[in-house]
Amino acid sequence: MRVLLVSANRERIPDPIFPLGLAYVAAAARRAGHSIAVTDLCFGRRPLYDLRRRVNEFKPDVIGLSIRNVDNAAYPLTVDYLDRHREVVDSVRAVTRAPVVLGGSAFSILPVPYMQALDGDWGIAGEGEQAFVQLLAALARGTDPAGLPGVVSRNESDASASTMVPVQRPADWATGLRPARDLFDYPRYVRRGGMGNVQTKRGCVFKCSYCTYPLLEGNRFRAREAGDVVDEVEALMKDYGRHAVFFVDSILNFPQDHVENLCQEILRRRLRLRWSCYATPVKLGREQASLMARAGCDGLELGSDAVEDGQLGRLGKSFDAETVARANAHCLKAGLRVCHTLIFGAPGETEASVRASCEALRAMRPTAVVAMAGVRLYPGTPLTLRLAAEGRILPGEVGLQPFFYVEPAVRDFLPGYLQRQALAAGNWVLPGLSPPLLPTSQRLLRALGISGPLWRLLRFSAMRAASRTKFRRPNTSWGIPNLRRKVL
Repeated sequence: MRVLLVSANRERIPDPIFPLGLAYVAAAARRAGHSIAVTDLCFGRRPLYDLRRRVNEFKPDVIGLSIRNVDNAAYPLTVDYLDRHREVVDSVRAVTRAPVVLGGSAFSILPVPYMQALDGDWGIAGEGEQAFVQLLAALARGTDPAGLPGVVSRNESDASASTMVPVQRPADWATGLRPARDLFDYPRYVRRGGMGNVQTKRGCVFKCSYCTYPLLEGNRFRAREAGDVVDEVEALMKDYGRHAVFFVDSILNFPQDHVENLCQEILRRRLRLRWSCYATPVKLGREQASLMARAGCDGLELGSDAVEDGQLGRLGKSFDAETVARANAHCLKAGLRVCHTLIFGAPGETEASVRASCEALRAMRPTAVVAMAGVRLYPGTPLTLRLAAEGRILPGEVGLQPFFYVEPAVRDFLPGYLQRQALAAGNWVLPGLSPPLLPTSQRLLRALGISGPLWRLLRFSAMRAASRTKFRRPNTSWGIPNLRRKVL
């Protein structure tokens, strides 16, 4: 069959992200013998026009639409992407009768609502390497794909059902399969985004109350062999030149033997590589931090969420504040730059817990802090289920429309206090309270050859001084200054 795969993501701030999941699906469909073309809407001045032209030229039998994000997950500077996704489907429908198959991480969180909102013909919830190929085989035979694991039908009637679709989570999801980067403009992502991306495992064993990773990928790790991962990285360096890499796993440094085997393989091959990743403070000791640094890691994004024991427990974290501080110290001593990601305003938050986290961060002196005010609620997460059971949110209230929770006890206190912290520190980013970066600034920095995560620049005093200017006049309410500044 002739299959056109469309990457719907058009968000380029803080960086454009290569559609790795769709590249895996493209590789699987191509391996199954289908003729594959892609249209990436992230770049170009007239993406919808380019899409319609591509459809007319390629004349696909099936169109697969990958939906990466529901919204930008920032409050109150929230950008809802639903209308953009409707534009894409409407553009396709205007020029072809080919069935539209919806998929991607955002779709997998809310498959039935998306099917109804976008009028998809079919959908793939969860991982698509096998499910999409099976759906294509059924369509080629002229049989009904309904009932295949992971396949969602347009006839689904319960719009509140969002996470109950049986999905496929194969243990061998990457065996013999490499993302079809050749179908995309991967070098442009490296130039504009400052790094490539590689996935070493799927799933997550941790139980953070707000997180969708266990819903999307399961609550067990399914890891690739270290040699296989480094083979892929070496091929990337050979095919596209030496460039920084971000490992996109929910967390890379757990289990311990997984990241240690990966680092040792990089060192054994004497591969000169700069890379960064998401990490957990759990068991992030002196030896692990040193090994990661020697293997080329130059930055970690620690999912700390808080640095106060009570709030860490309420968020379902499996570590305490002392563990966060200790991991931070080990990383800095090893020469790793550290960015802490924080969530303020979740249920149970108090002024005292907010102040305690901020005081602990000042003492730790990390490279950067990214702090979210309010927690984004998604269907099916433990936090959403608990709030619904307690009657604090209404059944069905959490869906396609962005929904954030801010604890009433800190609602008036939080925005002004966080902005004052950002002003004092100079290395804080508040995505929901101030646009983190202008598109022109991002393009300029990347054009200058700056690679890797941009938060690393906050180690420089000049960048900290520039960051402070956004918080010179802190707001004491949720009103946002400088609304004329463009947010993509």
